[in-house]
Amino acid sequence: MNAVSVLNNRTFQIVFLLYSALLIFLGRQTDVGLLNFDDSFYAQKAKELLTGGSLWLNTFNGQPDFDKPPLPLWLTSLAFKMFGVSGYATVMVTGLFGVGAVYVTYRLSEKLFKDSWVAFIAGIVLIFPGYFLDYSRRGMTDIVLTFFVTLALYCFFLARENPRWYLAFGFSTVGAILTKSVLGLFPLLIALGVLVMTRRWRTMVNPNFVAGMAIALGLGSTWHIINWMEYGDRFVHQHFGWIIWERFIQGDPATPNASPFYFLGYLKGFFGNYWPWLPFAVAGCWQFGKQAATETEDNKDRYLLVLLWVGIILVVLSLGNAQYFRYMLPVFPALAIIVSKTLGNWMLQDWKDKLMPWLVGVVMFTTLLINVTPIELKQAASLRRNSWEVRLLAPSIRLNTPDEMALGNYRLPLWNPRNSILFYSDRWLADPVGEPEKVMASFDKNPRSTWLSWIGEFRELEKQFPGQLYLIQSQGPYAYFTSVKVRDQIRYDFSGENNKQIR
Repeated sequence: MNAVSVLNNRTFQIVFLLYSALLIFLGRQTDVGLLNFDDSFYAQKAKELLTGGSLWLNTFNGQPDFDKPPLPLWLTSLAFKMFGVSGYATVMVTGLFGVGAVYVTYRLSEKLFKDSWVAFIAGIVLIFPGYFLDYSRRGMTDIVLTFFVTLALYCFFLARENPRWYLAFGFSTVGAILTKSVLGLFPLLIALGVLVMTRRWRTMVNPNFVAGMAIALGLGSTWHIINWMEYGDRFVHQHFGWIIWERFIQGDPATPNASPFYFLGYLKGFFGNYWPWLPFAVAGCWQFGKQAATETEDNKDRYLLVLLWVGIILVVLSLGNAQYFRYMLPVFPALAIIVSKTLGNWMLQDWKDKLMPWLVGVVMFTTLLINVTPIELKQAASLRRNSWEVRLLAPSIRLNTPDEMALGNYRLPLWNPRNSILFYSDRWLADPVGEPEKVMASFDKNPRSTWLSWIGEFRELEKQFPGQLYLIQSQGPYAYFTSVKVRDQIRYDFSGENNKQIR
């Protein structure tokens, strides 16, 4: 068996994609740590769920949180239960869903076009460029949503042959809704778009399709209903009023988007983040549109499904002012299919056979780069250490700041590094204080109060109040300090029970 035959073997392709994706997404993660924003935020909510929180009523720092539904938190807290609370357990969940998205993309491509070359290349295109790869190595919810959207549409296409797959379509959409609320409705919008444009009216009243829709909307809304029953209008105003309408649709009023062409923001994002596949994706969308218009009724829906997958999500999200390119991740599997099918149509078999070893080599090189080299990439693979200063400070903060007391904040930003401080040390970083007198007054009120600041700000404060401050520990740009009056009470014994540290 020659090399070309091996690369075209379906079993080899699936094993290679899954194994490579697993090593790329989860490789060298044990000491990378979590970013302060989003990653530590979700990890903290999962930690609170693990330590006695409600399955349905999310909390952050013990307060009700209405940001997103709890499915990713359930999975992360399960990982914490099995492997301990850590940054690695957090990103492991995302990485596994990234691997799942690669696999489902392969299977859907194979089912759509019955071409293992197209399916294999689609899996590789999805892993690259680095944007999908990067977010598969982070502890956020976008990759989880991408998996459920892809799985739901795969089940929807399978239902052409066996309508019972509509039930699986419904349950997959439940996963999407319980991951990211209204953004999880995309599979329903895309499926309805396909049925309307192909005039499959009978399918819309098929008992299995109706049951799948009922499952999606019924079970998918459980978190919303339970929180509304518990908190009433407070939940409605916060989740739907603030998070969805004001923050997403209208945008942050403090930083209004002045450009009248704000709706082109995601196209600009693709121009900056989807190379080298962007030209093939654009040409492929045009080709898919032509195929959807000219193919027979039995074949046009396969092109229409992928095209609407991209179009509906792009149009809906472009209507909002708050545009974060990571929201586009659910269209990456569809674009991977479009790119691979377009390349497959354009290339002769001889060129396909020549291209495949190069792409396999790129995957293998990336796997080795991530797992066996000390290189720290700033983007593309998130190999640099995150929150390392906070992780080194956390044991001292946990030992010397009582758990019922907030950690003082002298001239640090409001939210940075609040989330990572809370996750790694179990202590809340208070709102920033800018007046030196308030810092000194806190020691008169409670000599055991402790503070965090920039090391430069601490040195200036020390000059203003010589001999009155004690630096417990400095790490990177941060200074953790207290009053010199309690210097003898500061602990540095990290053995035994005091050795608890979240990595």
